[in-house]
Amino acid sequence: MKHVPSTQAWRPVKRRRSPGLGLGVISALAFNICLLLLPLTAAAAFFVISRDQLYAYELAPAGQRVVRDRIEELAAQAIQLDFDRRQQWDDLVAMQLMNGDIAAARGFLLSARHMLPPQEANQLDRRLRADASDADIELAALDLLTPGTRARYESNVPLLSRRSASGAGVQLQPVQYTMLGDQRDFEIMARAVLQDSESDPLQFTLTGLGLGLSGELTPRMIKGASAILAASRRQDYPAEFSEEVSGLVASVLPLERFRDEALDLADGGDTGAYPNAAAAFRAATDERRLEALKNALDQIGAMTEATSPAGAALLLSHARSLRDIPRLRLVAQAGGERAVAAAKGAPRDGELARAARGELTMTRDLLMFGAAALIALLGLIGFVGAALVRFGTELWQRFQDDDREGSELVESFGGSWTPL
Repeated sequence: MKHVPSTQAWRPVKRRRSPGLGLGVISALAFNICLLLLPLTAAAAFFVISRDQLYAYELAPAGQRVVRDRIEELAAQAIQLDFDRRQQWDDLVAMQLMNGDIAAARGFLLSARHMLPPQEANQLDRRLRADASDADIELAALDLLTPGTRARYESNVPLLSRRSASGAGVQLQPVQYTMLGDQRDFEIMARAVLQDSESDPLQFTLTGLGLGLSGELTPRMIKGASAILAASRRQDYPAEFSEEVSGLVASVLPLERFRDEALDLADGGDTGAYPNAAAAFRAATDERRLEALKNALDQIGAMTEATSPAGAALLLSHARSLRDIPRLRLVAQAGGERAVAAAKGAPRDGELARAARGELTMTRDLLMFGAAALIALLGLIGFVGAALVRFGTELWQRFQDDDREGSELVESFGGSWTPL
């Protein structure tokens, strides 16, 4: 047979690219962009919040009741057994009265609605209005105490209703602040610091600040300094919090710099004398770090004013870091004496500080980074969802194909056949 050559010229065949290949590359690129963008924008949002101090723990009327309820629930943890809760609650109030802790006694009394059995708690709620004051709660809860505990309470604790009626502030108990020391005490501590390189700078620095050697402290700051000194002498003073406080104090007054300044200013004289030590204290103080310390002392002083000096020292035993101070200050301001009772009943695991809830102030920068993080998160969710849908579809298609092949195989064996 004769071969007839084709008159059509040979042309190379172009392979057509699959349209899904380019779409897959674009999807993978977009997924990686979202995966990288999400942590970056989230970190930028946290940086803006920290830089501008947008998350603040301030006492707001709307959230005060919520924080107070959490505090009362923590105070109820002091009741170990579920039976006879009313008697245990009465014993807790009586025990605090015997120990002279008036703030804790009132705190357990005001927390009655979460500490009593449900029947007595409902009875107490029916007697009180929704917006009942602490004075009303105190009077209603007094009727549930045993006669002996009630008589001891009324004889030792000035009732809030009497204080409101008189219009004058009545001290719950004698205010006993830990004294920061005078010039003689400062001189004694200065000589000890100059001789011992391992000295703790806490009391020495607070005493110098209390004497006004680096600017005057407000009365509230002095109360805070007294409370932190009292807390540092407690056996349950947290080690982590103690290290952070000591680090902050050491950054305000580096002892090596103080010693160098004292030696330079003495010029062969008495380095530990008060005039020389006071001048060295002023020269060695880091003013930038001092503001952070003053802010912490001011917030601790607010805790003292909201509860008591002993109550503020007790609340500090629940702090694990300096970041817990604003939270504990809000707990003290929202709960008052309830916070002292909760501090005695709650475990020291940070739960008391977590009872406070702050408020976030939105700014343009925060909204911008937050929106970018949200878009990246939604993009990741969309890509992952699309991948799961595609995988499920392919799996289902493969399952259908396997069923179809199996049925054809069965039909082929179902016909007539003869063996070889």
